[in-house]
Amino acid sequence: MRDVFPHEIERFGISYPKGVEYRKHWEVAMAVRSLGAGGALHPDAQILGVGAGNEPTIFHLTNFVHRVFATDLYLTNEGWEDSANASMLTEPARHWPAATPWNPRRLVVQHMDAMDLRYEDESFEGVFSSSSIEHFGSTSEVLRSLAEIHRVLKPGGVLSISTEFRLAGPRPGLPGLLLFDADDVRSLFLEPFEWDPIDPLDFEISDATQASGQRLVDLSAEVTSHVETRGFIEFHDLDWDHYPHIVLHHDDLVWTSVHLALRKRAVQAPRASVLNG
Repeated sequence: MRDVFPHEIERFGISYPKGVEYRKHWEVAMAVRSLGAGGALHPDAQILGVGAGNEPTIFHLTNFVHRVFATDLYLTNEGWEDSANASMLTEPARHWPAATPWNPRRLVVQHMDAMDLRYEDESFEGVFSSSSIEHFGSTSEVLRSLAEIHRVLKPGGVLSISTEFRLAGPRPGLPGLLLFDADDVRSLFLEPFEWDPIDPLDFEISDATQASGQRLVDLSAEVTSHVETRGFIEFHDLDWDHYPHIVLHHDDLVWTSVHLALRKRAVQAPRASVLNG
């Protein structure tokens, strides 16, 4: 987190991220760590962001690879202008601090549907998607998006994906927001595809972390206030009244983030389509 967000050290002090723990910063850091540890970050690599909005991962990775492709519904994003603003297509620099290094010559921003990626098979060394797939609709649409990611990822390539992890409460979650538990992660994200976790799965959460939850309604009000003054979410200037920002709850639902680092198998075995059966 300190490598990706050096400006946060200036804002919060040398102890950052201690005392200002924010789960979205963790998701970004895990994406960068996973792609790096999986061998996907090198001067010839092409990396794809799916539902990438204006997240910090986009900018940071331009320092390490040949090209970063950021895709989202930038032009038909009603209700999501705060995090997938159309200005990313023409002025991406507006969304990242000028003093924090990135390479604009290596960034391509494209309006694109996550369920219809317009790339050739096996095009990318790495794919990342953070806090997006839970908004794609039904579980069928989640599977379609994952199938597209799998298709464009090179054999041996790495997928970093973060999404919402349900700790308590009923399926499917909230309107427009799917919340997945451990069984959902296995049945939707892992079992239908020819890829493997880079590290063993661990869905445990400490009692102290679970007890630190905040109310969704309070956090939503803070985001609304932030966006009203800036026009979109500025990740480098987003602050919260209370930390840690790790566990959320709304009525009977309690959730946090889960991250998966997956490697596409180098040898593909024939199998039925996950979309037809």
